[in-house]
Amino acid sequence: MAGELTPDVTRLVLVRHGETEYNRDGRWQGSGSDSPLTERGMEQARTAAGALAGVPFDALYASGLVRAMETAHVLAGSLGLEVRVDEGLRELAHGSWEGKTMEEVLDTWPEEHAALESDPWNVPRPGGESYRELAERLWPVLDRFADRHAGGRVLVVTHGGPIRLVLAELSGTPLTSRDRLGVDNGRWFAVERAAGAWRLAESL
Repeated sequence: MAGELTPDVTRLVLVRHGETEYNRDGRWQGSGSDSPLTERGMEQARTAAGALAGVPFDALYASGLVRAMETAHVLAGSLGLEVRVDEGLRELAHGSWEGKTMEEVLDTWPEEHAALESDPWNVPRPGGESYRELAERLWPVLDRFADRHAGGRVLVVTHGGPIRLVLAELSGTPLTSRDRLGVDNGRWFAVERAAGAWRLAESL
């Protein structure tokens, strides 16, 4: 499942945290929300840990938000890794929308929501972040991991926003179609940097 990598290739496996209470209830959950995992979310983390068992990871990094840390500790315990926190991996800030349902957002901020959906790269959530701002903090973190663990594999536990950003950019998918990327709770995606350029990985 996981062969040797050459020294100029670093592979990252990006894991979205398990389901939280806010995910279950359909509430906006960004860097200003810290809802814990549900039992289903814990089971998703255990499933991911089982599926990734046997992959020779050099390190495990996680966002410091509770939902990512709970997921990361399940993975760490199964894979024999230490959890290293990097706040650059945190979710988009949703500002005034934190904890709100979609119905509440559409009732109170219909124009702002329409603007966001038409141009998510440039338009931030009210009081929050745009995908451009997320990219400015996320890509340097991933480059740092690739430099630090050249020729190895790194497990990264993060959130839906960061993973959608990476997959959209590497696959050429418009961010307006980001929900089609299948970044569900507990899923993981392999990317790699080879000769200084990022691309989707064909395997773990």
